[in-house]
Amino acid sequence: MSKGKILLLASFIGSGHKKAAEAVELALKEKSGSIDVKLVNFFEFASPGVSKAISNLYFKLLHSNPRTWGYLYDPREGKARVAELMGIRGLWEGARMKRSFEIGFDKEVEKDLSEALSDVSTGAMGMRELLEFLGAKPEIAEKIYDEKNDRFLFPYSLIGRKIRLLRKLGSFLYTRMKQLLLEYDPGAVVCTQVLPCMFVDRIKAREGLKVPLIAVLTDFGLHSYWCKPNVDAFVVPCPEVAEMLSAKGVVKEHTHDFGIPIDRKFISRKNKLEMREKLGFNPQLFTVLIMGGGTGFLVDLSAAVRMWEKEGLPFQLAVIAGENEELKIRLEDLRLKMKIPVFIYSFINNVEELMAASDIIITKPGGLSITESMISYLPMVLVKVIQGQEENNLRYLLKKRAAVDAGTGRKIGRIVRDLYKSPEELSGLWRRARGLVNADSASKIADLILSYLG
Repeated sequence: MSKGKILLLASFIGSGHKKAAEAVELALKEKSGSIDVKLVNFFEFASPGVSKAISNLYFKLLHSNPRTWGYLYDPREGKARVAELMGIRGLWEGARMKRSFEIGFDKEVEKDLSEALSDVSTGAMGMRELLEFLGAKPEIAEKIYDEKNDRFLFPYSLIGRKIRLLRKLGSFLYTRMKQLLLEYDPGAVVCTQVLPCMFVDRIKAREGLKVPLIAVLTDFGLHSYWCKPNVDAFVVPCPEVAEMLSAKGVVKEHTHDFGIPIDRKFISRKNKLEMREKLGFNPQLFTVLIMGGGTGFLVDLSAAVRMWEKEGLPFQLAVIAGENEELKIRLEDLRLKMKIPVFIYSFINNVEELMAASDIIITKPGGLSITESMISYLPMVLVKVIQGQEENNLRYLLKKRAAVDAGTGRKIGRIVRDLYKSPEELSGLWRRARGLVNADSASKIADLILSYLG
């Protein structure tokens, strides 16, 4: 190991894991100019073709059938224990999951993966190893796959070709991660996304590498994939996740409640009126920020805007549409029909200014988005929850009375109106939320990482 090198690993599917890694990277470079910090988008490093196919699969599962993602998100927890169900219920749930899975893992994704992996050997990962790597207990893996005859048992035989392709993918990613670790020779590895962490853990076990592995969790819930024996330190967003890790057998001394790392530009509190003037907003209007993440995964706003306009509410809207071109077209059409000022943005690098200028945010409960909102003293109305990580985040915030759940978005108009008319409730939301985040997270994580370099 080279004690002067730190390897930061993330996957840039969505922006949250990348932004967390960048915040840690900046803190490390500020604390030690002599340290070589390398931030790697692991899937892109492994292969641009593989990265494209994985990204395509992920977003198809999320957008075409979010329920499937809820099943697949964590095979050791909750809804995804389909393989353990017996009788009619097991057959029914298994068939439904199979059908839903094929919506995301369609012919296009299968073709892209097959082409990207055409020259890849499967020797680095056995089939039973893959199934257990993906969360199946040994006794469940036996129900899925007959190792002696190299065949899948019904109903898994119906998607056997896809599972074999996943084995190829696992073997390929294992090999590429091993190459990266041996060539870069880091003194510590830090992962802000669970899949790279899983491969580093497996390589440490099989190859005998002693490099410290630090996992930085960026959601307010625990995915069981993080619970690996060769992770040396876990950075968690809240005490509740630390308790979950402890219940899974992780030694408390290995868990650090530092919070989710965010860019320091969000930390200092800004003057609301000054930010509105800088952005060209009307300083006197109640400002509603609507943000759906990098993919512009948003709800229909037209009914809410019509309600606010009909009731004469002094509102203005700032909408970050991301790469959703269809949404931007609809918003432009809406802006022409309504008197309420509407400001529309694609990708921007001054989200912190829009947050500072706003009175409330409507957003999905992604880990980084809600942390940035909380650190910015911004009350949250949460919509379009993705089963899995966002479901965990929503549940945590509702328990803390730090956000309002707007479900699919049909009640957004009424919810925002009522909060506008109740300043005490509005301020209570951001006060409770602000107490849940750590402004020094990135700095504390950097100190932890450097402590492993000796």
